[in-house]
Amino acid sequence: MIRQEIIDNILDRIDIKDIIGQYVSLRKSGTRFVGCCPFHQEKTPSFYVFPQTGTFKCFGCGKGGDVISFLMEHENMTFVEAVKHLARVANIEVEEQQENADEKKERLQREALWIANRQVADFYRQQFLLSKEAQCYAFHRWGEEYCTMKGIGFAPDEGHALGKVKVKKDFLDELGLFNRKGYDFYQNRVVIPIEDRFGHVIGFTARCMDDSQPKYLNSAESVIFHKSTVLFGIRDAWRTACKQEKMFLVEGAPDCMRLQSIGVLNTVAALGSSWNENHFSIIKRAASKVCFLPDADVPKQGERFGHGIEVVMKAGKLAMECGLSVSIKEIPDTEENRKQDPDSFFTSINIFNSIEEQDFILWLAEKLFPLNNTTEEQRQTIREIAYLLSLIDDETGISMYIAKLSKFYSGRTIWSQAIKNEKKRREEEDKKSKEKNESDLNRKYGFYISHGCYMSITEKGSVYEWSNFTMKPLFHIKDNINPKRLYKIKNEMENEEILELKQEDLIALAKFKQRIEGLGNFIWKGTEKELTKLKSYLYEKTETATEITQMGWQRQGFFAFGNGIFDGTKFIETDEFGIVRLKDKGNFYLPASSQIYRSDPKLFNFEKQFVHLNLSSISIQEFTEQLFKVYGDNGRVGFCFYLATLFRDVVTSSSANHWFPILNLFGPKGSGKSELGHTLLSLFTICYTAPNIQNSTPSALNDTVAQSANALVHIDEYKNDLDVKIIEFLKGLWDGTGRTRMNMDLDKKKETTAVDSGIILSGQEMPTADIALFSRLIFLQFPKSEFSNEEKLNYKKLLEMRSPGLTHITLEILKQRKRFEQAWATAFHDAQDDVANKLGKEKGEDRIMNNWCVPLAALKVLQDCIPSIPYKKMLDVTVEGIKKQNAECKTNGELGNFWNIVQYLVSDGELIEGGDYKIQYCGKFKSDIIDAFWQSEHPVLFLQKTRIFNLYRKEGRMANEKVLPVDALKYYLQNSRAYLGEKVVRFDVYKKGVLQYDISKLGPGGSAPKLTMAQRAYCFDYESLASAFGISLLSSADEPDDRPF
Repeated sequence: MIRQEIIDNILDRIDIKDIIGQYVSLRKSGTRFVGCCPFHQEKTPSFYVFPQTGTFKCFGCGKGGDVISFLMEHENMTFVEAVKHLARVANIEVEEQQENADEKKERLQREALWIANRQVADFYRQQFLLSKEAQCYAFHRWGEEYCTMKGIGFAPDEGHALGKVKVKKDFLDELGLFNRKGYDFYQNRVVIPIEDRFGHVIGFTARCMDDSQPKYLNSAESVIFHKSTVLFGIRDAWRTACKQEKMFLVEGAPDCMRLQSIGVLNTVAALGSSWNENHFSIIKRAASKVCFLPDADVPKQGERFGHGIEVVMKAGKLAMECGLSVSIKEIPDTEENRKQDPDSFFTSINIFNSIEEQDFILWLAEKLFPLNNTTEEQRQTIREIAYLLSLIDDETGISMYIAKLSKFYSGRTIWSQAIKNEKKRREEEDKKSKEKNESDLNRKYGFYISHGCYMSITEKGSVYEWSNFTMKPLFHIKDNINPKRLYKIKNEMENEEILELKQEDLIALAKFKQRIEGLGNFIWKGTEKELTKLKSYLYEKTETATEITQMGWQRQGFFAFGNGIFDGTKFIETDEFGIVRLKDKGNFYLPASSQIYRSDPKLFNFEKQFVHLNLSSISIQEFTEQLFKVYGDNGRVGFCFYLATLFRDVVTSSSANHWFPILNLFGPKGSGKSELGHTLLSLFTICYTAPNIQNSTPSALNDTVAQSANALVHIDEYKNDLDVKIIEFLKGLWDGTGRTRMNMDLDKKKETTAVDSGIILSGQEMPTADIALFSRLIFLQFPKSEFSNEEKLNYKKLLEMRSPGLTHITLEILKQRKRFEQAWATAFHDAQDDVANKLGKEKGEDRIMNNWCVPLAALKVLQDCIPSIPYKKMLDVTVEGIKKQNAECKTNGELGNFWNIVQYLVSDGELIEGGDYKIQYCGKFKSDIIDAFWQSEHPVLFLQKTRIFNLYRKEGRMANEKVLPVDALKYYLQNSRAYLGEKVVRFDVYKKGVLQYDISKLGPGGSAPKLTMAQRAYCFDYESLASAFGISLLSSADEPDDRPF
């Protein structure tokens, strides 16, 4: 069985257009896509895909549903197979839970009832198509297209019409489709199917076509239909609500149908029951804001407000208690003072948009204060409004409310005190409730607390003291390997400690006493029997929490820092125990913020740096403008790479092998490359020090990159002479390959740590020793190491900006996650097309182009949040970056092959030092292109061209290697970074490997000088060559004072 939250996540991540587009040729038609139906033969397209709702519908054969039902129908998949297929596309791990016999029976029963309801809905649909009266009524109210989309049906007045449906009578009975006398429950009514989030027909609501009462009949309660949890319209509303972060709430199904038919898709209604916590819990998974549209009912005699307003006053309060932001769109009163509702009033989208949306608290104050005639009534109203304000965590927001509420009742102090009183009252009520529960548990387990000790009464009536302390259970920390429990322990002297006990510490009495007494004056006097009773009590009272072991994005749908959690709308700080409570997601433990570890400098160092302190008010605009002043286009690319990293899991889910580029910052010492990395890291951390890759093992590096998800990691001091294992590790970061190791705490099972972070790799050497690594990078070059006073001042200002941390910017951008999830795939394809069109025939390496398209597409999705980087400007930067990197890749790839062959020929004795090449140390150097003076002697490689070029071509052909034509080779060599020009140099003369001497200059004693010949040689900076290509041509005989001049 697959958990519902996983299915929700998959459907939110998948674009139905992309999936169906693999099987059906679709063309855009307004906001929809149309094509020929794959389920029946047709020439005129009647098959529509609706990306806004994540659904499809054929107006020819009637087939429709979501992306799961499409795959089940088209590919003959089971539900589980379809979900798993989509999970692979979305890069979401599917965990199946084992079903016991009862769970399986319940699931099969639900599925049978869904099928039965669908068959009944199809039957009613056919009856609707035969009834002109029903069609006339429904088309007039909601329009023909909407009625067809929703599969609206008609129940004839035969009394036994459902007898024609081939469904077991037991199922129809269970679904309440027969009345007590055995007749059809719905007769002579327009029938509207009620669907759940996934398109299952769970019930019906039916409208009479005259003035009969009741106007509407809803399905009876059943296994699949519970009025207290049903939201009419949720299927079509969900995706738009996720995108807009808002859900519109109306009273009845017709209101919902009206708004959805005019284009307000994110509308739902509660059926036959008042709004409750179940409804708001479901809505919170899609949106953080709700807007009520109350019926404009005429107040009954003696009542202050109409029924619709009274309902919303109560429901708005409950919605705020559930953590939602609440607003109101109120239908204006008519001169005739007659009833109106959203169904009758909002006949077009223009009318809907014309009605002002008001904040719920201010709307409520506007309603209540004018009716106050006495001081007591005013006091009661202030208390009611203050209670709502006490539910808001944002102090700034509360101050703004108080300023606006002053027009109803002036006096900031009065409002502030009222809010304070309401907060205190809520805390006291919570405390009383907890104390009552605790007293009940004490009696249940046979002990009581007196003078700070656990005690009980023996059978003889004497007092038996168990301990000199009491324990307050805080949390059970779930973990498959190492579960633990948190307690606050206090002795009779009022000394308190926070205690973390491993599960094994609670199993044996000796271990328990050892851990307890190790804290100080805490003594357990009872036996194993009393400890068991105490454990039973403590376990029953203990809340459960999940420890967060990786910072950043969590699969439960929030972003974790070391000191709290950002839930998508606000930052929630840990309490003193390191716990964050998220109402609808559970409790989470961040040990770095616990009193136990907060002051320990040895533990959780990274988590203590990865914190949101909210000490800065610098805007995104101010920060990015300053960043670009200092770093120019490199800063633009770096910031866009950061944007993509914030949603790395979304980016990687769109590719088959889940790749994500590495950002490479290359330049000399003092060029600012590492500081750009530090600046980008300040968007996540404070005081972060990038690890030096030269001093790190693959294991240590793996631990570093695995510490966070959807966050940046900076690795510094890259060099080409790194161990091959490190190079391979770096290459594996591109496609998220983690390090696999044996876990000795988990039955020696292998554990693979995935890479979920965005990697910044900086260094003074261009990473071209392995072209496969180079092609996995976004390569940025920092050529300058000397700066003007103005540039230094701009850099200083940037340092001041980043010093207090910039995590508030990260939180602002994380609010756009739902938009990013929905828009990413399209934006990436568009960015690829834009770049390909600009490159033309210069496309080069696909991998390099795709790497650069990731930050470009991220900007495309978030453009309105980052106005300081126009998309067109970033497109130009991207194209130039791709061209430069392709050139470097091609040059260094071909040249790498040449220099490898040269090194092989030297080691094999084919090339002779002195005769074919020489390395000499020079303090000054002059060639046809440069005239240089070096402060210290510099090794220069002189290469005799003709013979070496011939040997290179011969050896390459023998080894079946690709070799360059001579002209191309000369071009690449002359344009390489290490090239110093050409000059005439004297080389020793060899014949068949034997050094030749000048016999004509035979000296005394029969010695003759070596025979030399002047030739034009290519000259290279040898250190630069050795660094770039990892070659070594120096012999032990080379000495710094061996000069050619």
